[in-house]
Amino acid sequence: MLKLSLAAGEYLTINGNIVVQVYRAENGRSYLAIDAPREIPVVRGTVLEREGASRPERLAKVPPKGQRQELPV
Repeated sequence: MLKLSLAAGEYLTINGNIVVQVYRAENGRSYLAIDAPREIPVVRGTVLEREGASRPERLAKVPPKGQRQELPV
């Protein structure tokens, strides 16, 4: 898993055809803009879980507020 720290306005690309940009970050929340081809589904995890999908095991654990935690390699 790749762990990045991005500031507002910064972006990353995936496979050359998907762009994810942090367009705003405030009060502990990050707001993302995602540009991907229509044939690639982009779905919020909470929607998938509500529809019966299980939460991926590879997700990083979110540390308690004020505490830093390293991601597993």
